[in-house]
Amino acid sequence: MNNKDFLICLLLSIFVLFAIKFFWKWVNGGFNNIAVWEWMNRGFSFGLGMCAAFLTVILVFKLFAGN
Repeated sequence: MNNKDFLICLLLSIFVLFAIKFFWKWVNGGFNNIAVWEWMNRGFSFGLGMCAAFLTVILVFKLFAGN
């Protein structure tokens, strides 16, 4: 395993740990505040928009490259 693979595995494991921590807090009722739900909804919407923008940019570059 080279350094790049190790870094990818490390980042994925950190993401999974944060996802598990978030899920556990959600299950125990830690996110029952209206302000927290508003923040999470905005963050989720921002994430979807950012993913759509990245996909659009990648598709445009592929079209210009001719692949």
